[in-house]
Amino acid sequence: MTWTITGKELAVSKVTGHLDLRPSPVRGRAPAVERINFTPVELYGAMARCSHMHMVNADAVTAESETCRYLLSQYVDEKPKHFAILKTADRLKDFSRTHLAGVVGAGIAYLQMIRDGYVWCDHFENLALDGSQPTKKSPDFVFSRRDDETVALTESKSTRGSSRPQFDGTVRRGYLEQVSPYLGMAVGTAVASHGFAIGSWMTSSTSAEIFVHHTASSSGSAGSSGEGSSDPTSVKRGNYLNAMSLLFGSDIAAAARSGRWTPVDAHFVTARWLGREWLLGIAAPNRLDDYDGVAVTLLDRPASSRSFNGFALDWEIARRFLWSLVPFTTGPNPLNNLPEIDARLIAEASRSEGAIFPDGFAVISNEADLEEISVRPLGQIKEGASIEEVSDLEPGLAHGQSHRWRVDSGMQWALREG
Repeated sequence: MTWTITGKELAVSKVTGHLDLRPSPVRGRAPAVERINFTPVELYGAMARCSHMHMVNADAVTAESETCRYLLSQYVDEKPKHFAILKTADRLKDFSRTHLAGVVGAGIAYLQMIRDGYVWCDHFENLALDGSQPTKKSPDFVFSRRDDETVALTESKSTRGSSRPQFDGTVRRGYLEQVSPYLGMAVGTAVASHGFAIGSWMTSSTSAEIFVHHTASSSGSAGSSGEGSSDPTSVKRGNYLNAMSLLFGSDIAAAARSGRWTPVDAHFVTARWLGREWLLGIAAPNRLDDYDGVAVTLLDRPASSRSFNGFALDWEIARRFLWSLVPFTTGPNPLNNLPEIDARLIAEASRSEGAIFPDGFAVISNEADLEEISVRPLGQIKEGASIEEVSDLEPGLAHGQSHRWRVDSGMQWALREG
């Protein structure tokens, strides 16, 4: 039976600490979880967030992840509780097997990190390095925790053919050569205080395993939650810019990253799901055109027909992130005080064949019951007002404006004005 619903378990079977004698801010942290559980949709969402290689074209990520999602449905058995890729997948071409392992391994590494208390993630190469690069090799991701002003570097490794000892050596080298050299350096606006190499050993057809090599704690290395000028805001910002590329396409995300586009005049589609309001992603590509020197996109005007691509972002979190893109916003950075996603809501989404992640990013099933679908602007903010005082609506656009949804193929729904 193919894998479409049942949650799977994956154990952390080998953990190896590497003592680092460099002074603060380098300080170790061992993984605090021994196993992770996830559904097919949760793994799909994780794969979509994290390419198997350094940044690929964001517009291709969804198609790439959908391909791997389909392959997993064919080559993972629905019944067993342990995650494993079946031997029948060995009939794939060698480059297909390698690609599948890489994408799945990156998704597993992401799930391991967020299950261990990390919330925000960006690609390492998106963040400026303060100083010369110590080696030509680099880690894949930068993660941040709510209770820590420093960040963790993470490298993902995976295999479907190596033996345990052979692969453990690969993960060890990943830590020593791609993670450790960057510890203590400023990455973006944050200091890298510790790191992980997370390996997904998927050679067994009955039970895959996770190997972790990490910065070990030494006496006196615990440090404080903050390290001077370290500030993880750049990682939070990059996290939501990456999510934005999945919701609206790479052009919009790249323009927002460079400051060429702001959401002040944009209109967004929102809906209620599981008692919470969500910003919905649009399947149709959103080009950034230039009319008389003004950047204009499909988001800058209400559309009579739009398609939902299955990706969503909690509206309250999305609103704060979008306001952080507006250069004239006054007061504290809206990213400094983001709402927390309740663990019960994450579990409820999993039971509903959807997925919600700790940063507010979500994958919504095409069977989901979406309510109060609306087209709305970001809102208006008065100078000196806080983000809590922003009005969502403008005159002439009522909350709950009537629309109809028609289910299309796959994960897409068409929104038509009614």
